[in-house]
Amino acid sequence: MNNSRENIGMFNLTNRVVFVAGGAGYLTLPVCRALLEQGARIAIGDFNLENLKAAVDVLSTEFPGDSILGLDFDIADEDSIANSIEGILKKFGRLDCLVNATYRNVGKSVKDLTSGEFNQANSINITGTFLLVRAAAEAMENGGSIILFSSMYGLISPNQSDYPGKMEKNPAEYGAGKAAINQLARFMAGEYGKQNIRVNAIAPGPFPWESVQVEYPDFMKKLSAKTMLGRIGRRDEIAGTVVYLASDASSYMTGQVLSVDGGVTAW
Repeated sequence: MNNSRENIGMFNLTNRVVFVAGGAGYLTLPVCRALLEQGARIAIGDFNLENLKAAVDVLSTEFPGDSILGLDFDIADEDSIANSIEGILKKFGRLDCLVNATYRNVGKSVKDLTSGEFNQANSINITGTFLLVRAAAEAMENGGSIILFSSMYGLISPNQSDYPGKMEKNPAEYGAGKAAINQLARFMAGEYGKQNIRVNAIAPGPFPWESVQVEYPDFMKKLSAKTMLGRIGRRDEIAGTVVYLASDASSYMTGQVLSVDGGVTAW
C-alpha cells in the first residue's frame, strides 16, 4: 500500500471526504492520489466511464478500496449533481471538500462557432459549476473547502500566432468560461464565508496532454519559452496546490485565484 506514510501537520486530510468532479482526467488522477496519500476519502465523478473505471481500479491497488467511490457524473445534468452528492453522503456520511475540474469546449474558430455551441459549452463551464458549488455547499455541515479549476486562459488570451498549421487553438468559449469561474469563486467565497466554507480557484498554466507534446514539438518550445521556468508543467504539479487548498494549511484563504503556471501570467 502507498498510503503507509505518516500524515502529520496542517496538510493532514484524515477522514475528510473530497468529491473530485472530473476526477479521472489527465491532471486530476494525480490529484486523487495526493488526496488519498494525505488520508482523505474520495469520490471520483466522471462522465467518461472507461476512464472512471480505470482510475478507480488503479487507485484501489494503492489505497483501501473503501476509501474510494466512483460516480457516473454529468455536470450538465442537475439530477446527476444531486444524485452524486446524495451518493457521497450515503457512502461516507459527510462532504468536506469539492474539487471541480470539469470543462467543455467545442474547439471551433470564432467565425465557425455557433451561438448554440457557445451556450452549450458554458452551460457546463459556468451554470454547471454554479449548481455543483451550491449543492456541495449545502451538504457541508461543518464548513469546508471548494476548489474550482480555472485556467491561465481565464486570465490572459492565447496568442493565436503560436499555434502551427491546423493545430486546434485554445477556443473562445473555453477562456470565457474560465474567466467566469474566477469571478464565481470570488462571489461564492463571499456567499458561503459565514458558513466557514472557503472557495478558491486554481488557474493551471501549460499542462498539455502527452499526445499534444508528441505531435507538436515546435509548439512545446514556444509554450515552454513563455514560462519563467523554461518548461511546461508535469501533470502531478497541480496536486500539491489542491492538497493545500483542501487542508487546514489554507484555513484563512478564500476568494483567491492561484496561478500554477510556471510564471506565464507574471511577466
